[in-house]
Amino acid sequence: MDDAVTRTITRVHERYAGVADGALADYIPELTLADPTGFGIAVVAADGHRYRVGDVEVPFTIQSVSKAFAYALAVDLHGAAEVEKRVDVEPSGEAFNSISLDADTGRPRNPMINAGAIAVTAMLPVDEHGSRFPGILAAFSRLAGRELSWDQQVYASESASGHRNRAIANMLRAVEVIGDPVDDIVEDYFRQCSVLVTADDLAMMAATLANGGVHPLTRDRVVGADAVERALSVMSTCGMYDYSGTWMYEVGVPAKSGVGGGVIGVLPGQLAVTAWSPLLDAKGNSVRGVAAIRDLSRVLDLHLLRASSSAAHALRRSYRLSDIVLSRRRPPQQARLLAAHGHRTAVHELQGDLFAAPLERLVREVHRTWGEVDAVVVDLTRAGSTDGSTTTLLRGLARDLVSSGRRLLVADPAGVLPKQLLSDVDGVQVTASLDDALLVCEEAVLHATDAREDAEAEVPLEDFELLRHLGEHAQARLLHRFVRRTFAPGDVVVSEGAPTDALHLLAAGRVRVEVADEAGTRVRVADMFPGTAFGELGLIEQAPRSASVRAVDHVVTWELTREQLMEVRRVDHLVFTRILEHLLVGLADRLRETTHEAVSLRD
Repeated sequence: MDDAVTRTITRVHERYAGVADGALADYIPELTLADPTGFGIAVVAADGHRYRVGDVEVPFTIQSVSKAFAYALAVDLHGAAEVEKRVDVEPSGEAFNSISLDADTGRPRNPMINAGAIAVTAMLPVDEHGSRFPGILAAFSRLAGRELSWDQQVYASESASGHRNRAIANMLRAVEVIGDPVDDIVEDYFRQCSVLVTADDLAMMAATLANGGVHPLTRDRVVGADAVERALSVMSTCGMYDYSGTWMYEVGVPAKSGVGGGVIGVLPGQLAVTAWSPLLDAKGNSVRGVAAIRDLSRVLDLHLLRASSSAAHALRRSYRLSDIVLSRRRPPQQARLLAAHGHRTAVHELQGDLFAAPLERLVREVHRTWGEVDAVVVDLTRAGSTDGSTTTLLRGLARDLVSSGRRLLVADPAGVLPKQLLSDVDGVQVTASLDDALLVCEEAVLHATDAREDAEAEVPLEDFELLRHLGEHAQARLLHRFVRRTFAPGDVVVSEGAPTDALHLLAAGRVRVEVADEAGTRVRVADMFPGTAFGELGLIEQAPRSASVRAVDHVVTWELTREQLMEVRRVDHLVFTRILEHLLVGLADRLRETTHEAVSLRD
């Protein structure tokens, strides 16, 4: 089943697949043989996860897209200052093959036009045969994460028709930007442009830049972070030739295009997008490629001046309902069922702004565990602002889950999401807190296992664990010492700070444990259900109540006062000892569960 991200890319691909505008590059005769209908889009997250639609495995020559990678390699080798002595970083506002040199220094305007790219290629190291190309091909292969090859027919065609580039190279030699032999440098540049890649390859190469120069999958550091920063900066202002200003204004993604039909876009720290289609506009950019990345930037809000830089940490953690100590004290039978079946509910905690990259990671994680869960909880407690991509991806994820019979609950205490975002998606529930969402999931698990006790049923006193393990003789000595009490919804059962004068066994209804925060606001700590007890710790240590307990609905409790407990101690010390043992074992079990949760959810 396609995920929401793939469907978004697919819609963009379908929108432009039939566009026949533009023409094949003809200044290199071999490029006129390309299939004009070819069109592929590949997106790779900074951690290497891929999304692929269309003709993403069709090989084509990298052409001028190579300039961005070669520039990063040169800066990494020599340092930015040394490279800048030979190549400037100013936009030229002219075509890619313009003869654009600074009038005073003779430097090419930037490394993204042919003049600058030839100067950059000249700075790359030569092998024992005086050739730069083997090293270039090896570095490009490391960027792609696989061994690349090159198209010798395209190279030959480019070399045979490359008179203008030779003229540019000779001008660079005349002002001593490059040295001798000029012809060897130009031929290496032609070979560099003839490297064969696919849209998949280019996306992974660009994702290596997005990941700071480290290949997302091989973990190979191909170039340094400073070199990546410089390359992306120049791509931002010069990567789309004389269309660069409009591109950055409208699309906002550092990019580079080539006459082979490839276009790459890099969102630092988040993702890379590549589109390939060989039909070019008058500026030498892929018609479909430009349109596709422009649309993806709009739909996914990829504009650099809006996108969050914390995408890698946006999915703070994921865990299952069975991994946590529930803030509701359940009877042992229910607790055991929740522990056994809670793994079917996944909780994903997001943090930071909800742009495309954070939500992509959420969508991916949900689909990775698709067959393992019946319900998904998205916790937005630590989330910030949203944008248009939130609507696209979260609604898509919601519909995926609901259509497959799963549930989606979104905990949104701060109202991060627009109120109407999910209101029309049946089966999706937005709650005011994570705890409310988890309560819904717990109840669903218990109902599914036919273990949900009737809310109106009252637990008999002799059925509580405290009494059941004592045996009939001890029960007979103890039962009459308990007092049955009832509370209406909202009534205070015990008050914070009051003396601990009784142990309470909850026989019916639900109670809520609350404490006062620094502002005096009552904050929920836990809910408790029939069959559980409270007040045992205070009773043992004789400390004041650490929290208030309030009836959520009609509540029945059985109370054993401290006075009665001391009377048991006086008349039957063995029963008293067994009561204390039971209380201490229960407290130890809860401490053990809390420790397990701390380990399970450790960041």
